[in-house]
Amino acid sequence: MKFQKQLSQLISSDDIINNLPQIEIFSCAIDRNHLHRRLQQRAINWDMVKLTIAYGKFQYHSHAKTWTLLDKSLKYTPYEIFIDKLRGLRIIAANYYSDDILKLSTAYWAYDLKR
Repeated sequence: MKFQKQLSQLISSDDIINNLPQIEIFSCAIDRNHLHRRLQQRAINWDMVKLTIAYGKFQYHSHAKTWTLLDKSLKYTPYEIFIDKLRGLRIIAANYYSDDILKLSTAYWAYDLKR
């Protein structure tokens, strides 16, 4: 079975991911499609984004909320078999919105963590 299909099946039955706050896209007037374009360019899908928010290491960085998937984040979870494919995925959200809504601005791979 393909990686994305296996991941999708695991995520659909994960209560932690199903109870995430509402996720919206933060877009500015200059570039309304930034997040969608970056997800496509970097081969990141919404299941991976949700997984990163649910299990990734959370930090505040430069007035933004960030989540990064590390090996220790996924160890002892059903997603442990995907560590090599998910390591280093980072999601950035705007910090000035309420905790009930996450306004995602971009996603990328932190290649320094992939080694």
